[in-house]
Amino acid sequence: MQANTLVDTEIQRISYLDPTGDVQLIDRQNAQRLTSIKGTTVALMNNGNDTSGFFFEALSQIFKEQYGVAKVILETKFTSSKPADDKLLQELAVEADFMVAGVAL
Repeated sequence: MQANTLVDTEIQRISYLDPTGDVQLIDRQNAQRLTSIKGTTVALMNNGNDTSGFFFEALSQIFKEQYGVAKVILETKFTSSKPADDKLLQELAVEADFMVAGVAL
């Protein structure tokens, strides 16, 4: 993991809206931000939809060729309807400098 980070990690209040009408206010500390992604390791988490693989493969190449990312870790969730496994997320947090998770239809 590379140490290209800024130290400005202020605490901000985040509101979570629930469809039942409940509002949760939680104080969260922002993650440290990278000053550059050149030479870093990125983890790409595919949400598990059939067509998402093509998108994340292309994104992988863009990160390497245009932004100088040294390593790309491609992972796919078991199913798009459930959260990623905590163990997998912890492993990626150790291995990668940053992560992109999403759905591509």
